[in-house]
Amino acid sequence: MAHEIDYIPVGTGEKGGDAIAIRYGDFRSPETQHVIVIDGGTKESGKALVEHIKTHYGTSFVDAAIASHLHNDHISGLSEVLDGLTVGKLVAHCPWDYTNAIQKMTNTTATQRGLETRLEKSLVMLSTITDLAASKRIPIIQPFAGEQIHDGLYVLGPTKEYYQQLLANFGVTPEAKDGHKIEQFIGAVKEAVSWVAEALDIETLSDDYPDTNPENNSSFVLLLAVDGKRFLFTGDAGKEGLGQAIDFAEGKGVALNKIDFFDVPHHGSKRNLGPTILNRLMPLNAFISCPPQGDPKHPSRKVVNALIRRNCNPGSTRKGAPICHPSTDAPQRAGWYPLTPEAFFNEVEE
Repeated sequence: MAHEIDYIPVGTGEKGGDAIAIRYGDFRSPETQHVIVIDGGTKESGKALVEHIKTHYGTSFVDAAIASHLHNDHISGLSEVLDGLTVGKLVAHCPWDYTNAIQKMTNTTATQRGLETRLEKSLVMLSTITDLAASKRIPIIQPFAGEQIHDGLYVLGPTKEYYQQLLANFGVTPEAKDGHKIEQFIGAVKEAVSWVAEALDIETLSDDYPDTNPENNSSFVLLLAVDGKRFLFTGDAGKEGLGQAIDFAEGKGVALNKIDFFDVPHHGSKRNLGPTILNRLMPLNAFISCPPQGDPKHPSRKVVNALIRRNCNPGSTRKGAPICHPSTDAPQRAGWYPLTPEAFFNEVEE
């Protein structure tokens, strides 16, 4: 069974996003292949996704379009995918469908209908995408850990319970009650970067950096199992979200150690990964969707070095070109060349 995983570059400066196209199966006919889109990035990258699928996959049909979580840098371009292609289903969590849980876990006097309206108005892009899907009669599904999205594609996280706990701590929901609060990282003011020397045999990535925010941790963590290989997609999930997903997989007898393909979360941020998670995964190949001028935050040099330290080959969209991870039996594309992995950084951010 052949497979191709393509990362479309998102952003032109410091701001990036995710836009991923996947196809697997028998490529001799559009009817015998599966096509998945995970996030759409910006409107521009969404248009590029549409053209990419038509040109390189030879089809206008997408089995599933997935919104990993609610942030615009991941989902804005999905409107272009829904408009420009025929989509079998939209996979997205809609916070306004969980108002009963929000009422129980937050300090609010609002009615369920009042909360629904507040969330739909606050989460404009997500609401726009789901409305567009509904207008085109595209089914919207909201799966949780343990459910299958499509042939070979499974949800490892979040669980429904964890998602609802996170939802009570979103910036757009009322304040969480005591007992439901999650400690949140508050972003530091941007300042000059100090550099320190780095050595291959010394770990500088730390588990002690504060975890990412609840919105990021609500990202789908997805496992694609194709032809005996395992591909892990993570959106912007943080250490807690990833840890829970790995625990869930192992509890079901699914081993993720030495995984074949690792989609590095949140554009390579050091707040989303630590040595503990990486030692549990020990990925063979890693891919980072990051902007051309994101260094050293996206990706973190410490994250890149930590991957290399574990004999992983990390590739990225840092040079502004699309990258492809094909199987050996996938067709060659004119003008496409093998990926050059990121090199080890001799200096890293302090």
